[in-house]
Amino acid sequence: MSTLIAESPPTGGPLTWERQMRPVLDTIGHPTPRAALVGTAGSGKSTGLHHLHDLLREDAREVVFANDALDALDDVPAEHVLLVDDLHLLSESELMHVGARAEDPSASLIIARRPWPAQPAVRAITRRLEQQLPAVVLGQVSRSDVLDHLDALDVTMCDECIAHILGATLGTSWLVAAAVQHHDPRDCTFDGSHDALDRALGELIMHRLDSADDAVRRTVEKVCVASTGDARATDDDTGDDGMLHGYAQGLLLRNGDAAPVVRTAVRQAMPTHRLIDLYAHHPEALEDRESDRPLHDARLADALIGLADRMLSAQPARAGELYDAAVDYGAAPPSLSTRRAHAAWAAGDLDRATGFVDEVLSTATGGALASMADVSAAMWAARGMMAQAAEVYRLVPPQGASAHMNAAIAALGIGAQPASAPSDEAELPTTAGVSMLLLRAGLLGTVSQGDAEAALPELVRSAEMYSSAQRTDAVVELPAVIAAVVALGLGRLATAQSVLDDAVARDHGGPWARTRLLLWSAWVAVQRAHPVDAKELLERAIAAAPTALPARDAFLLHAVRVAIARRYDDASGLEAAWHEARARLMRVDVDLYLLHPLAELISAAARIGDAARVAPMLERAQRIVTDLGDPPTWSAHVHWAGIQQGILLSRPDLLAPHAKALVAASGRSRVAAGMARAGRVWTDVLAGSVDADAVVSAAEGLAAVGLMWDAARLAGHGAAKADDRKVAAQLLACARELHPNDGTRRPVPTTGDDVESTTQASADEVLSERELEVARLVVQGKTYAEIGESIFISPRTAEHHIAHIRRRLGATSRSELLARLRQLLGDSGIGAGYSVEPP
Repeated sequence: MSTLIAESPPTGGPLTWERQMRPVLDTIGHPTPRAALVGTAGSGKSTGLHHLHDLLREDAREVVFANDALDALDDVPAEHVLLVDDLHLLSESELMHVGARAEDPSASLIIARRPWPAQPAVRAITRRLEQQLPAVVLGQVSRSDVLDHLDALDVTMCDECIAHILGATLGTSWLVAAAVQHHDPRDCTFDGSHDALDRALGELIMHRLDSADDAVRRTVEKVCVASTGDARATDDDTGDDGMLHGYAQGLLLRNGDAAPVVRTAVRQAMPTHRLIDLYAHHPEALEDRESDRPLHDARLADALIGLADRMLSAQPARAGELYDAAVDYGAAPPSLSTRRAHAAWAAGDLDRATGFVDEVLSTATGGALASMADVSAAMWAARGMMAQAAEVYRLVPPQGASAHMNAAIAALGIGAQPASAPSDEAELPTTAGVSMLLLRAGLLGTVSQGDAEAALPELVRSAEMYSSAQRTDAVVELPAVIAAVVALGLGRLATAQSVLDDAVARDHGGPWARTRLLLWSAWVAVQRAHPVDAKELLERAIAAAPTALPARDAFLLHAVRVAIARRYDDASGLEAAWHEARARLMRVDVDLYLLHPLAELISAAARIGDAARVAPMLERAQRIVTDLGDPPTWSAHVHWAGIQQGILLSRPDLLAPHAKALVAASGRSRVAAGMARAGRVWTDVLAGSVDADAVVSAAEGLAAVGLMWDAARLAGHGAAKADDRKVAAQLLACARELHPNDGTRRPVPTTGDDVESTTQASADEVLSERELEVARLVVQGKTYAEIGESIFISPRTAEHHIAHIRRRLGATSRSELLARLRQLLGDSGIGAGYSVEPP
């Protein structure tokens, strides 16, 4: 830190010399004293030179002040010490004479200058002197400097007062010296905040600012109102010079910022019209202003609105605060209701958004209504009332690609065909626009008579494009959620999880969407037999919600909890989860995008003996899919829930219609085909006819489309009904293998789905111990019989294990199975611990 030197030092010279000034003092006894002092106004340069003059004279040296010999600088002998104050103010000819002396190493020369302006000649002289001694830079002081200064004055000051002075001035030397001079401990008794001291410093600051030229004044005012970066960014090419000029005057810091006491003084003293003009150009500074002076001006309100508009997508909560501030500064509240509704929605504050929506809908017409339609529809959908969302677009025709997509989502959600999209003139594609086009094409593809599998890639790309667009618009349902639900309907659990993971990582939909994405991720985790992950995701979802969960999200939350309880808790645990969930059922109208969790709740209600409560919801779900032409992607799980309900209630009359629907859809959907086959086998099992091969095949078919829990139950029922002990043992083994684990192993890949995550895992994460034994023997080329002899199991059981391993690895042929086993086990695992010869 540099030395604190007062403008009017007490008797005995400058305050301290033990820091930066010590090297200069050491030159006094040198034959050729040469040094450069650089500091801002008030840093003590001139005082230091005068004190050096006295010390040199005491040392019997001839000393000449350049100010006293400007006309005869060449005549000053080299052995005389020439002191030059304010070098930066000398004329070119004078600088030339001083420069010539600086080039002569035998000439004594000590100069003092400000850091700006720094003409080339000034910099050259300073560099030449620095070859003998580093320049002494003054202007900033430390706490120890203040303590030394107080000791020199024989004054005491408490630590709190010293800390306030240094905090308010940021160590600017002339302000610290002035603060020590004006500080009176008697004021501190009743003025702990030091307001009186800051006002006194403010007067000195404004006097110095009044003495500066207009350019410096404008720069300092701009810095004190705006942030430093913004002030520099909006300045012209001379902006940096203006900052440096302000620094040289002691009004700004070296980085172009202002000390708190300077910022406050300038803001409070600035004329209102000038203050308003600066705030209009730097609206972000309005929320940091310290003055209580009322500022109501249309320019300020407009500036805040413009700033909020730019921040709406990235920081919706902040944008909402700025819109509120714009109202405080004079904007008419009705004119901002639409913007404030969008900001509240994007920030996840549904109740606040609802208030603005109702306010607009009660008074607005035409364009205002259209601009609010998306928020209104999304609000109704979030409350689990998709019919009202569709009604919004019936009464207010959608405008724009996003609104048309929202209208289509809402219409399909209640089982209605969406209106045709307008054929507008061709436009350059945008990321958001392409996302909406892909979403519409993919969603319509899932309810058509074509191949729904072909629609999934379009939906996945739509979700990716929407994430890239970084949109936070109000939507009836998120593209990523729709893609994930369709993937679930197609039995592509890994794809569903991948879509949701990517959406969460890329902030798909903005802050409001995070909770919903995490809830759906938890739902998929349950389906993939990862209850630990599901519970963790539920906690994250609740923590991410800024307010209480809306009805739609609460419905999904409780569906996840019921699903976990049905799979991993006992009857009392399931009953407790169900009692918590059933109150939520009355607050949500079933729609297309909730059919998957609804199917879970239907099965749980049947098991708990409360099927009557969900009967209306099942009927509503059936009407929706029937009105859409019973598309298997959406209807299969509803029908499967109906079959499960009939099985659990021992009601064949309830089971038959759903079984018939699945059989009819088998030709168009592998999921429906697997369910239909399992339904037939299950019916036979309940009737007492157990075909072990058929049960195993049907169970593995269910597991292949993501229904591992139901697959294990089917095998277990078969074991219970089997008369043959060997068959029962085989089916029990199958049930144990298919039963969802505790989530510590990797998820089972479904046929045709992404298997990279499994093949990259370690072997014991993917396969059980028995399966690892079988796998090693398979890689060695053993037959079923040889494998059975090696590990004391029957050839039939060995065949079952190999089929299960193939399903886990997603292998479709023996050669593919061998390749993946070699990759999974590695060379070191082949034959490890096993003899190639049967015992």
